Amino acid sequence: MSVQARASLQRAWQAIQAGQWQAAFDAAAEATRLDGTAFDAWRMLGIAAQQLGRGGDALQALQRAHALRPDDAGTALDLGGLWLDAGDAARARPLLAHAAAHLPRDPRAQFRLATAAYAQGDFDAAARGFEAAVGLQPDWMMAWNNLAAAHGRRRDYPAAIAAARNARALAPDQAAGHYALAALLSNRFDAASLREGLQAAGDALRLDPGMADAHRIAALLLRKLDEPERAEVHALRALALAPDDVGNIDACGEQLLLNRKTGEAIDVYASAFARGVDAPLLRRQHGIALLQDGRAGEARQALAAALAQATDDQRAIAHLGAATAEVSGGDAAAALLGLERHVHRIALPTPAGFEDAGRFHAALADDIRRHSQQRWEPAGLAARQAYLSGDLLVDRTAAITGFEQRLREAIDGFIAGCRRDPDDVFLRNIPGEYVLHVWATQAGESGHIDTHIHEESWLSGAYYVELPGAVDPDDPGHAGWIEFGRPYAHMPVAAAALRLECPRVGDLLLFPSYLFHRTLPYRGSGERISISFDLAAA
Repeated sequence: MSVQARASLQRAWQAIQAGQWQAAFDAAAEATRLDGTAFDAWRMLGIAAQQLGRGGDALQALQRAHALRPDDAGTALDLGGLWLDAGDAARARPLLAHAAAHLPRDPRAQFRLATAAYAQGDFDAAARGFEAAVGLQPDWMMAWNNLAAAHGRRRDYPAAIAAARNARALAPDQAAGHYALAALLSNRFDAASLREGLQAAGDALRLDPGMADAHRIAALLLRKLDEPERAEVHALRALALAPDDVGNIDACGEQLLLNRKTGEAIDVYASAFARGVDAPLLRRQHGIALLQDGRAGEARQALAAALAQATDDQRAIAHLGAATAEVSGGDAAAALLGLERHVHRIALPTPAGFEDAGRFHAALADDIRRHSQQRWEPAGLAARQAYLSGDLLVDRTAAITGFEQRLREAIDGFIAGCRRDPDDVFLRNIPGEYVLHVWATQAGESGHIDTHIHEESWLSGAYYVELPGAVDPDDPGHAGWIEFGRPYAHMPVAAAALRLECPRVGDLLLFPSYLFHRTLPYRGSGERISISFDLAAA
């Protein structure tokens, strides 16, 4: 390096130390002109350009520095950060991975790598990275907040809620932290968590009364807590504060529908469309509102249009079937939904390690009764007078892991036998990779599962572990059976096509997630213990 270049580099370094960013930029630029191979000059030029907000110059300078020293972790960190800020997580992530590996004690490197992973939808890696960042810097509120978001996307709500509580404790005067905790707690189903979420939403609104998102979450929490009038007040307020927000329109319209105010719900959607606010879910909800208002023909058109935009919308498919039944009859609805084609019964083999099916099912039933996440009649779900587990697979007993293996074998075989059909509402959405959520239900006399669908998945199923004597294949009253095809009781559909299946221990029933279904209650002793699952595209 020449004497002149070295002198320019020294001036750049002194200016950086003094925080004189324009002087640093000018001196570093002069050094690069005098010696284009000087790594330090390009590095300092990139640092100064970043401080001056000259993103293009910073990117060019750091690219040159990285080309000269590709192993330099600090340069990789800054260059990866620039690509990340530019929205190019794919380019950023390898650079940030290099930085995090070589700067293991730098929380910024872990945080940025986690941010890139989150942007790419790799929420497991994101959670690991944010966990590392808070481990290195426990008072970093944003890292705790992002860790909560990553765990939330993984549906690990206990971990997400714990992280959100830490974020809120670090910044108790920021409404956003209270809102984030409320939003996560709204995914729970026990009353204590929902009340805590409502308190957090209230804290957010005391700090920021105009936070529309907090009003929307308060409405959802109150809905689950069975306080529909208060929920409507918050939903209307959210819409008034942010009338063009799709989430607020959806929340308000949905609450009005639940409160049987179908005309007002229709007006909410129609007003949004008139303002130019549109989305497939709003078109679907508009169709549902029309159906509940007794306008089945208009509903059918609206739902078909919504489904054309979002072909895997399970709720749109379910309600299109109901509208079709009302307009064209139950046979037409059954043909559309594949009621006879797409409900399958499979007998699962006994897992290895068990002498026979009886011992396996007895062990599995005991594991379900003792499950760590077992809860009675969770708020906001369809179980009535019954226990429902959370994630069944978190308890890794021999019976549960054996069942999981047999279930996955059956699912994989079923999917392998499916053939994509663009004209079939089920077979046009066959997933490649999938994620599985599994839970168990334990019900006694009169316990049952109300009418529902599984909105976030493609394939659902039920496996029968233990059944009471009242469940009889020859019973004309179908006590304890599962019924497919009957819409919600408040929907004006008179011509629905039905399919009833008698449960049998050891059998797995597979069916499209969009099919309305419920279990019928029974009288007498004994329990009905079953395992359900949802399969969604990864």
